[in-house]
Order: sequence, then structure tokens, then C-alpha cells
Amino acid sequence: MLLQPNDQWRWFIGDERCLMLDLGDDMLFATPYPHKNLICQAPMSQGFSVEDTGLFYTFLDRLGCVATPSRRVQAALNGVAVARFYKPLMPQSWFFEQQADYHQPQLGELIGLNAGQRRLTMMVVETSPSVSLCVSLSADIQLGDSKQLPVFGAIKVMNDRLFSLEAEQEDEIRRVG
Repeated sequence: MLLQPNDQWRWFIGDERCLMLDLGDDMLFATPYPHKNLICQAPMSQGFSVEDTGLFYTFLDRLGCVATPSRRVQAALNGVAVARFYKPLMPQSWFFEQQADYHQPQLGELIGLNAGQRRLTMMVVETSPSVSLCVSLSADIQLGDSKQLPVFGAIKVMNDRLFSLEAEQEDEIRRVG
């Protein structure tokens, strides 16, 4: 693993007004999340908590299929940032097609969303019986005239729009194997 959380890691709002994580040894991780989208007040300095560490490892474990270790760490840290600091969102499910089979996702699960001709890969960072907060692992996409979802962008959607990518991978393995 590239990074292992420790008690020196600190969240703070950087000079560009985005959430940052000081990893020690002159290393900083910059999230793409501006202060206006966060529940924390500036200036702020908070340690990387035990809960953050648990989320980090949960997300890393579920991101095994992501191409590179550095991309997995980046996705996991952004997932922790959204789960911990992002302002509550209203569901924006209308951008995505409803699925025939209802799927109740698990924390950290990689799920898919169909947005017209485009299929998005998302990671669930918070879930409830009816809605899930997700972070996009797909390239930037324009969802509507006024909504763009960037890579690592957060969006809340109804669970009836989600489909499991893990179930799809298992089905593919059964067909091949």
C-alpha cells in the first residue's frame, strides 16, 4: 500500500479554499471539494479520525479493480472526505434510468448508473434504505443543461437507479469460467 493513515494526518481548508489533507513529510492531498460544499468552518484543522481510517480501508478494499494503487488511494481519500465533510444533498435521480431490479448497496460498493447513452461507475460513500450518496469514478460528464458531474464529484441518488457492478462481474466470470 502506498499510504497508511496515522495520527499525524490532519484535514484543513487550504489557501484555494478546498479541503486538504496533510499527510506529513511535506505531502499534501488536495480534494476537489470547495469550502462552500462542506459542513466545516474555515479555518479548520481536524485529525484523521479512527472512523476516517475505517472508511479509508473499507473503500480501498472495494476499489481492488481500479487500475493503479495511486488512483485507489485518491478515490478512497475523496470518499472519506465526502462521507465526513460534504453538505447534505438532495437526491438528483432524474438524471439516471430506473432499474428493473432494486439494489440495496453496501458502503464502499462499486455501482453503476445509466445516464442515457453513458454508463457511470460510482462508489457508495453513504447509504440508507432508499438513497445513497456516491462519488463518481468516471470521467467528467454533462448530466443536463445545468449539471456537470466531474470525476470524484458527489451526487445522491435513489437506490432504484443503482445496479451492482460486482454482480455483473460475477455473472461474467460464470459465463467465461
